[in-house]
Amino acid sequence: MHILLAEDDAVTRRTLQRTLENWGHQVTAAADGEEAWLVWEAGGIQMVVSDWMMPRLDGPGLCRRIRVAERGLDRRAYLMLLTSKGTVDDLTVGLEAGADDFLAKPVAQAELHARLHAGARLLVLQDQLLESHREMQKLALTDPLTDLYNRRALMGILRKDEDRSRRDGKAMGVVVADVDHFKSINDQYGHDVGDKVLQVVAECLQASIRGGDQVGRWGGEEFLMVLPGADVIQAAEVAERCRKLLASRRIPAPNGDIIHVRASFGAASTDAEDRVDVMTLVSQADHAMYWAKEGGRNRVKIWVPGSQRNRNQNRKAG
Repeated sequence: MHILLAEDDAVTRRTLQRTLENWGHQVTAAADGEEAWLVWEAGGIQMVVSDWMMPRLDGPGLCRRIRVAERGLDRRAYLMLLTSKGTVDDLTVGLEAGADDFLAKPVAQAELHARLHAGARLLVLQDQLLESHREMQKLALTDPLTDLYNRRALMGILRKDEDRSRRDGKAMGVVVADVDHFKSINDQYGHDVGDKVLQVVAECLQASIRGGDQVGRWGGEEFLMVLPGADVIQAAEVAERCRKLLASRRIPAPNGDIIHVRASFGAASTDAEDRVDVMTLVSQADHAMYWAKEGGRNRVKIWVPGSQRNRNQNRKAG
């Protein structure tokens, strides 16, 4: 464990540092609170053992600075004050400053060892809680089959990128991809093979996007790529790169058949006549994807302003 030791008395500081290092800890020693603060700012400190009374910056003042600086961080250092003060008012000041523990001076080695061990256990528990929290966040935002973002996460990404696009006045592209004949694959080969197909599609999508792009499972056999800064041509290029990669993949079925996976893609972008709401943008890409289906599947189509109106008029005339 990396311990920051703040003690203005040179003899006490050297004695405590030697003791802590003999117990296997990495120790960085400071002669006062200001020096200790600079050490803490450099990072990597897990525990602080600080004298209460020090020149320039005392122990409670050091604790307060550290706790303010830790706001918004995942981890908190364990702070222990060494003090000859023992009144309730003194301890209240220390606790309000952010101290986790106190140890009376002169320091008894056995008690110091026990307090350090207790602090280390709390740090381990803190790390375990943080890891559990991260895992829960990942589960809440990740599709368990493909390990891509799920629809909930994609909605957040879309809104965030929409705000950035509007603020910066830049394009924002999206691509909707849908696996061709997926129901037939499930019906003929079973859901295990269908799951494998979706995983292969996810791999190809992930391999085809640019830095800063995001991809996720929109639902069922449908996927969504969010492409910040991409106009509709650039979005179509990303889609075409994925389509070609996917067309090169082969998936063996349990009966010996080789499955050739194909998908249809629709691309749209805010780089059009009018800047539209992000869900309208997704709807436009979805329409383009259905045009790809109608055109024979395994292809990329782009949304062009007025295309849907023209199609509807042609259908009425027909």
